[in-house]
Amino acid sequence: MTDTVSADLGGTWLRIRVGSAIERFPAPSVLQQPGLSVDRLLQQLVDTLDVHVPHGARVNMSCGAALDEQKGVALGSGPLWGDAPSGEIPLLHMLSSRRPDVRWTLVNDVTAGLASYARGFARPTDRHLAYITISSGIAVRTAYLAEKVVPVDHRGLQGEVGHVRAVSSAPPAVLRLPCACGGVGHISSMSSGPGVAAVAQVLGIDYEERIFASSLAEGTDDLARLLTVVVEPIAELIRTMITLDPRLDRIGIGGGVAEGLVEFYERELIAQLAGSRSYADSLTSDRVREIIHVCAPGDIDTLSGADAIADGYLRVTKI
Repeated sequence: MTDTVSADLGGTWLRIRVGSAIERFPAPSVLQQPGLSVDRLLQQLVDTLDVHVPHGARVNMSCGAALDEQKGVALGSGPLWGDAPSGEIPLLHMLSSRRPDVRWTLVNDVTAGLASYARGFARPTDRHLAYITISSGIAVRTAYLAEKVVPVDHRGLQGEVGHVRAVSSAPPAVLRLPCACGGVGHISSMSSGPGVAAVAQVLGIDYEERIFASSLAEGTDDLARLLTVVVEPIAELIRTMITLDPRLDRIGIGGGVAEGLVEFYERELIAQLAGSRSYADSLTSDRVREIIHVCAPGDIDTLSGADAIADGYLRVTKI
């Protein structure tokens, strides 16, 4: 019987599941090892997988990078490889060359998260579903559930929104924050995990990720202000998504930042979205609550999501 191995490569951790056992390693990424070259980081990734994948296995790997899933080619990732390299990274070829005995399936981690979210939380009436991850990076995937399709462009991409300019009323110093991809003022610059810490530093707010939620529960004003600032670009993104596509029935929001704050994040997001600013705004608090769902820790399993994509639960299709 062929072993099925599930893996998840993010900016912070590389997780590998063999059977029911999950091992977690610091990710071979610029976020974890900023002094290493991209070539060396990629070599570490291949070496680690080589050691931990059994002979002849089937490996379904979720990868936190802009990825052409049909070709197995990565196009970049701020948390993994920073602002370099430019061009294509033949990730599938690298893995297959080292381990030709293995059947590799590479899936974008947000696609895997979308599959996990759809399986766990899609309602019978939902047609178009979106999933946003807010973690070391930020991205969106949408699916048309009636046909089980995730549409992507000619390069295999959809929803790399972390690298567009943030809509924000924050002070200019916040708007000038650098993004890991090399850009400035991106959504990820402010609203990702590293972005939250960077915004806090610029605003002179004493911030510790570990106690952010408990401090919000105590009613700390500075941290409440920090939450408002870092949620605003996400709220503006979602407002735009809903305005452009009224067929969106539900938007799941996961990733370490949102899941670490859950009710605080959801409350702030709903409050910002429900604020009417013109005749074009049709979102009430009740309507927002129908659409928005902030996931709790454990709700999303990208390992199982990668397995679901490999099994054909959702099809990534170029349009």
